[in-house]
Amino acid sequence: MTTTHKHFTQVTENYRAMRDKLETAAGELKRLQGQRAATMQSSRDAGRQWRQIFKDAGGAAGKEVRELQAEERTLAAEVEQLDVLINELTPHVAELRHWASQLRQQHIAHLAEARRDTAANRLDAAMAEVFEKPEGQELLKALAQRADSIRSEVVEDHSFMGGIGFDGHESSKPGFMAKISGDDRRKIAAEAEKRKRAMIADAVIERMAALGDEKTRFEGDLEGPLAPLACEH
Repeated sequence: MTTTHKHFTQVTENYRAMRDKLETAAGELKRLQGQRAATMQSSRDAGRQWRQIFKDAGGAAGKEVRELQAEERTLAAEVEQLDVLINELTPHVAELRHWASQLRQQHIAHLAEARRDTAANRLDAAMAEVFEKPEGQELLKALAQRADSIRSEVVEDHSFMGGIGFDGHESSKPGFMAKISGDDRRKIAAEAEKRKRAMIADAVIERMAALGDEKTRFEGDLEGPLAPLACEH
């Protein structure tokens, strides 16, 4: 495991811990809000009931009216206390949501870093293993041989040579390279290097394309970022 992978693991643990706290607090806030709504409705129902009974009785306040009035007041008082709890918890949930968001951003950023390092290390290890084998050495020799021939192709490319100031088939004349300036040699060498790298890249990329998306996916904790919880939104 790379250093960046270890760091990603620690950041992810911190993110998990923070959003667990958020989920607990947000769940409690939702429960209190639901309890408040139900208590408020019960208080209103009690109020409507005693007022209707009071009206039907022509203003006589019997036992049932008194009981419903007491229930309305008690429930209204509970609503007030629930408001206190909700008002205390709401900013706490907002703060936890803020820090969960910050840690999620770190989680995603460190995931990208861990993936880059893991992929780079895997490539280095795979190349070292391949090039130690006879087949790998043969591949390197073939690439080197092909790369050597690219310089002559550049010199024979009349379009490119015309672009740097040479006419027609001037570059095909004997002793041409010995007569040109150091600046022109550098331009030819740079073009040859560019084509050499492109040749190697094209050969690899063509075969990479045949792998398909499944072969390039990361596994385990590097597969992708954690899905956000509903309470994080």
